[in-house]
Amino acid sequence: MGWRNDGSGRYPLATPPREWSETKNILWKTKVGPNKYSSPILVAARLFLLSDPAWLCCVSANDGKPLWRQSNTFADLPEKTVAGHRLADAGNTTATPVSDGQFVYVVFGTGIVACYDLTGTRQWIRYFPFKPTTEYGRATSPVLAGGKLLVTLSHLLAIDPKTGRDVWTNKNVPESYGTPVVANLLGVEVLVMPSGQIVRVSDGVILAGDLGGLKFASPIVQEDTVYLLQAGSSACRFSTATAAKWIPKPVWEQELEGTFYASAVWDRGLIYAVANEYKFSILDAGDGKILATHDLVFPNLTGRPDADAANLYPSLALAGDYLYVFNDQGDALVLKPGRQYQELRRNHLGDGHGGTPIFAGRHLYLRSGQFLYCVGEK
Repeated sequence: MGWRNDGSGRYPLATPPREWSETKNILWKTKVGPNKYSSPILVAARLFLLSDPAWLCCVSANDGKPLWRQSNTFADLPEKTVAGHRLADAGNTTATPVSDGQFVYVVFGTGIVACYDLTGTRQWIRYFPFKPTTEYGRATSPVLAGGKLLVTLSHLLAIDPKTGRDVWTNKNVPESYGTPVVANLLGVEVLVMPSGQIVRVSDGVILAGDLGGLKFASPIVQEDTVYLLQAGSSACRFSTATAAKWIPKPVWEQELEGTFYASAVWDRGLIYAVANEYKFSILDAGDGKILATHDLVFPNLTGRPDADAANLYPSLALAGDYLYVFNDQGDALVLKPGRQYQELRRNHLGDGHGGTPIFAGRHLYLRSGQFLYCVGEK
């Protein structure tokens, strides 16, 4: 359980509401502190999320009651380290935690990585003194695969989740803003990196590269096909491999308009993508054909003339029968999935947030300003 659930942004068993506001369908609201982009995760009826400057917070999913929080600063390291600076723009708490159901793992922009059990007891904490290679700070979330904790701090590292010790390092897999996707391709567990590389989880070997690469978003993997959605979008399939290297077969290429911060989502042969310029696109996943485009009515859903310009930083989510599109000013569109654009509902809540909301059962959990909300029909 981590960023975008399993990395896909899909919640097929969820039945969340499609209507909410400050006065409707809010089951609870809890102050969790400032943060720009980190998303919560849900584990064993607990919500885990990061808050500035270096907090891991735990909140009851049932009633929003704060259960505990733990600091992860340089002063918390076993060997006291000189305090680092706050990273520009993204801050130090951009990544989303990841959990195996027993422990929660967190990565901070400072280079600090830590592990906690669900009650808040720290298992280990480490500092990796690697300088960021991305312009706006660090944003990649950790993932778990093959009994390893995979983190990207200037390059890709595998850590033993039980001890925090190094397992392997690959300095040829660069840092980016997006989060890698865990996949099984050709019977091998791999990481599909935003940089366009396929990395074997067991030993960090690069099996394929030069697939294209994404600057901000994360890849999509469906069966044997990897999709990279951005201005220059592409899809490739892996069906054959040599002993030395995998051979990707190009499936299609497509040009889309705009800059893509939000990661796309795949559903039943269709791909939904949205650019920061409010251009929404529906593509045929088989051949890359653009089936429909629509100019979204952002950022004026609030009707506030003084509202800041909205950014489409949150990634798309498909929950149950609905497709959700959020901006960072508290606005949300609820759409009906399909080959044509069909808007069902517009909602607004609070001050907004750049992170991606999550879904579970009949509930939607989202951050707005310094608060965490649980949305559900009463």
